[in-house]
Amino acid sequence: MMRKRNVYVMAAVALGAIALTLYLGRGPDQINFHIGKTYDDVVQDSSFPVKDKTAIYPSTPPHPSSTWITSPVIITFDDKQHGFTLPVTKFGAIGWSDFKATTFTTSPMLETLPFEKAVKLLGDLQQMFKKAGWSPDAVEGNDWFKTETQEDRSRLQAKLFDQLDGVILLVPHKYSLILHIKCYARCDERNPDTARYLIDVGLGEDHFSD
Repeated sequence: MMRKRNVYVMAAVALGAIALTLYLGRGPDQINFHIGKTYDDVVQDSSFPVKDKTAIYPSTPPHPSSTWITSPVIITFDDKQHGFTLPVTKFGAIGWSDFKATTFTTSPMLETLPFEKAVKLLGDLQQMFKKAGWSPDAVEGNDWFKTETQEDRSRLQAKLFDQLDGVILLVPHKYSLILHIKCYARCDERNPDTARYLIDVGLGEDHFSD
């Protein structure tokens, strides 16, 4: 009898260890959304605890106001034609209106980065948006970041010590995306080796096209 009980205990411990390993190794949560997608569909399609992280506006009836991201998550913009998946982040917010996603802001990174790593990420993001069919709004001075040459990168870094830089991307008459890069930490030192940078992505409806 005692031997059988020990077997049960050992089996329970083993199952608990397996469950813990699977939990710890499952990776970041996922959010799957696009502008215009309903709150219920985002909840259903995401492993991230959307309901638990959403501020509810106390109207009649109550409705979702904003969903806040403070733990690692992978964001997929799941439009069938113009979708993309961002690198893991732990900063972000979805804005809601009439139970539909209307805005999204994030920094697609887990921490601030030195310039060369930030520019590498910036280039990767640009290529991803290009492949998904996003293009710059056709206004003067609004264009893709130029980061291909050392001269391009040095020019951008010097600018970022004084101000942020960005580009407005569109899926005309449907979506807009604002891509920013800025110096975030130790900028006053104006030292390329110690400054740290942040990239921001903001999504919404296209209010720019004629």
